[in-house]
Amino acid sequence: MWIQEPGTVTEKVEFLGRSELCTYLLRGDTYALVGGAMAHVAPGVLSQLDDLDVDLERIRHLIILHTHYDHLGMAPYLTRQWPWLRVAVSKVGANILKNQKALKAIQDHNNSMLKEGNLVGQVEPLDLVEEGFPVHDMLFDGMELNLGDGVEVQVIGTPGHSVCSLALFFPRDYILFPSDSIGTLTKERILPMGSSNYDYFQQSIDKLCKIKAEIFCFEHSGALTPPEGMEFCGKAKQEAENFRKEMVDIYKKNKDLELTVEKMAGGCYTGLSRVGLLPEDLLKNLLKRMVTFVNQIE
Repeated sequence: MWIQEPGTVTEKVEFLGRSELCTYLLRGDTYALVGGAMAHVAPGVLSQLDDLDVDLERIRHLIILHTHYDHLGMAPYLTRQWPWLRVAVSKVGANILKNQKALKAIQDHNNSMLKEGNLVGQVEPLDLVEEGFPVHDMLFDGMELNLGDGVEVQVIGTPGHSVCSLALFFPRDYILFPSDSIGTLTKERILPMGSSNYDYFQQSIDKLCKIKAEIFCFEHSGALTPPEGMEFCGKAKQEAENFRKEMVDIYKKNKDLELTVEKMAGGCYTGLSRVGLLPEDLLKNLLKRMVTFVNQIE
């Protein structure tokens, strides 16, 4: 089943946020939010938590699986509201979040969405360039986090979509939180955005496929449970292979980088673009990186 709207995934996992920007409440003795979404989603998440009658002081962790602007915007807001909350990212991600240029981009994208949604009065705009980004804990490949009550999760290094990408696996219930490291699920297709390093991206997909997860909790477009969840990994792997071949074949035919990007972009406009998460200029920039990489263009 494809769970596209917020609601219960399993006894231990609750899907919060919105279809296009998801975060997940993972319940043990203590709780964790997996996925930081964007600042404008925070009021809705708080309302959902209230409806679920969640004891907010049990939410001790916010786990950020990569540092793109649409996966961490709630963190500055929530840490102001909840001083007990600890934000966890990879070591590479923590270094990125010290970079002024990266902070400015995260700040601008999130504040733009706050303004567009008329939420500036509810959520204070981000001022990351001045204040910095809250990071409390480091995550690394092979690390285990124990929330108690049978909820022990494994951290998996999955570079490729970004240099700092991680996934989280809850083996007891065969649940994988891959963020975008295995491909981005949309209603139109699986987008294989291996924009940091396409070789690593495909290697990370192979690594995650070996886990044999049955439930996938994505940060875009919700969650897949069996039987769709059990079929997803193979489809994502094939999609990544096909996409790579297409990038090579089109460039080989015309030897023109910009034309190749234009042709590839036509098949990549999805609902994410329509809600402002993958605007045309950003999409083409990502495609340009990938086409350049797989064709070894100097």
